Amino acid sequence: MCEISNFGHTYYMEKVYSMPNLYGASFYCGKNMAQSYVDTKGKSYLISKRNKAKVVFHNIPILRGFEYLIFGTYFFIKNLIKMPFSYSNKSAVNNISKGLNVTTRNTMKVIVLLLALLCGILIFGYLPMALSVLFTGYTKSIILNRIMVGICKNLILFLILLAVRYVLAFRQFYRFNGCVNLLNSNNNLYKPTNYLNFILVSFMFSNIMLALLGFTSDSIWKVLVNIVLSVICFCVMYEILYLLENSKYNWLNKISIIFEFLIVENPTKTELDISNSALQEILLMKSNKRGIVDTNKLLEDEVSFSSVYSKVKQQLKSAGILDESEADFLICEVLNIKRSQLLLTTKITNKQKQEIDKCVERRIKGEPITKIFGRTEFYGYKFIVTKDVLSPRQDTEILVENALKYCKPKMNVLDMCTGSGIIAISIAKNVNATLTAVDVSKKALLVAKENAKNNDVKINFVLSNMFDDLKINKKFDIIVSNPPYIPSSEINNLDVEVKDYDPKLALDGGKDGLYFYKKIANISPHYLSKNGMLFLEIGYNQKDDVQNLLSENFEDIKCIKDYSNNDRVIIAKLKTKGKKNVRTNSKN
Repeated sequence: MCEISNFGHTYYMEKVYSMPNLYGASFYCGKNMAQSYVDTKGKSYLISKRNKAKVVFHNIPILRGFEYLIFGTYFFIKNLIKMPFSYSNKSAVNNISKGLNVTTRNTMKVIVLLLALLCGILIFGYLPMALSVLFTGYTKSIILNRIMVGICKNLILFLILLAVRYVLAFRQFYRFNGCVNLLNSNNNLYKPTNYLNFILVSFMFSNIMLALLGFTSDSIWKVLVNIVLSVICFCVMYEILYLLENSKYNWLNKISIIFEFLIVENPTKTELDISNSALQEILLMKSNKRGIVDTNKLLEDEVSFSSVYSKVKQQLKSAGILDESEADFLICEVLNIKRSQLLLTTKITNKQKQEIDKCVERRIKGEPITKIFGRTEFYGYKFIVTKDVLSPRQDTEILVENALKYCKPKMNVLDMCTGSGIIAISIAKNVNATLTAVDVSKKALLVAKENAKNNDVKINFVLSNMFDDLKINKKFDIIVSNPPYIPSSEINNLDVEVKDYDPKLALDGGKDGLYFYKKIANISPHYLSKNGMLFLEIGYNQKDDVQNLLSENFEDIKCIKDYSNNDRVIIAKLKTKGKKNVRTNSKN
């Protein structure tokens, strides 16, 4: 019943009630309710609304069990009856409805309740008493007879559920029960506090306890006292199930399988998607401004956003893409909205859904989102990204951030191996310095120039193989670079989204991955002014090698770690004295 869910980077810890319906699932959180179901023709629906009732005792032992019993039973029966029934003689029901001057739905409620009451009296009233006499004879021990009645009730219930388990209609119901467990308990098929399991186990427990403690008088007090004892049994059993569910010992959590296997089955992917749309709707409803959803009222060209959103997240997760923010970013790009606006989105058009589906298909194949949409954000600025340039990594922002700490107005800054120009442009946007950006790829420089234009900064772009075509007497106060640093033999082992969609020219760092660092270490001192600084992004395991390469001509060498605590940025200061092993041509 306890759910920790996330939407982007905002986390909610809420008490979530979940329960199956005949054709779907319902989720409740605070005053929010979301229900998804599928009709007999296979069409899925989603309904959300605000309830008047609100969970208040979810942290108070015993009272939370009572609340779960009352709250859960009310909504379980209500939603069970509201589901689309598949009865054959609709005209008969309609005639009864007209005769009684009530709606067809209310007629069905009455019929169902009467049948349930009749079956309850016959099966759990007379039959257990008859069986107890059969097993114990006409013994004078009242306690023994009552205990045997309780055991017989439990045995009858067990056998009924075991038989019903093989009825096709009920199996779908149990699969939806499996859905609410998987979605509401960290992908565990069995969950001790599952509503149906709670009712089943508590009912069996109360049968035995009433046999031992039940009031024997024939007065009205017998009924009242037994009802109170039953409620107490339910509350106590909930606490036991709660402890099992939250135990650090996994084997205790699995004890519920003893009875829960009767009412839970592994759901299909379709049933899981249908149920997940209701859960996602609950999470989206955390915004007070979000409107309610009723897909019965959607236009022909509209679909529920929650169902699309849950499907996208599930598809990406199944493909091994576990970062849930990708689903948000992908959808926002298609809908052209900000991430915060997802909370307010209740419906989208079929055309938008189809576009989202196409993008998801491309992402599942390994294409990065930046290449799918041809744009990205870096250091708070927007950039064009094509197949001719490397997709920016968030860790490169650390390189920019540290370079800006040293960069002052009017300084000359060189961005070596600029690619899409993100580093040079981000520096130029934050300090009034003179920027020069170099790359060997003509196509990459075209992208970088377009990005500079779009971000309204002036940068001198130079087509050059490293330092080859730079002016020999040009001096820079800072040289910053994110050069190719992947060893040639390891490129084919990279993730698909890197090796298949980023240009090899921007990845290949030579046999040992240090080719460009060697060039920079040897040649950059000639282009640095007195006290000039060097900033380099490196691979996670290249710290020692790069520091050794720089040690001859640089001092005060230090390394900065990235967001994952890996070595990522090398900072070094040009030595004021000592030998400079300078080669003026990168081809040497």
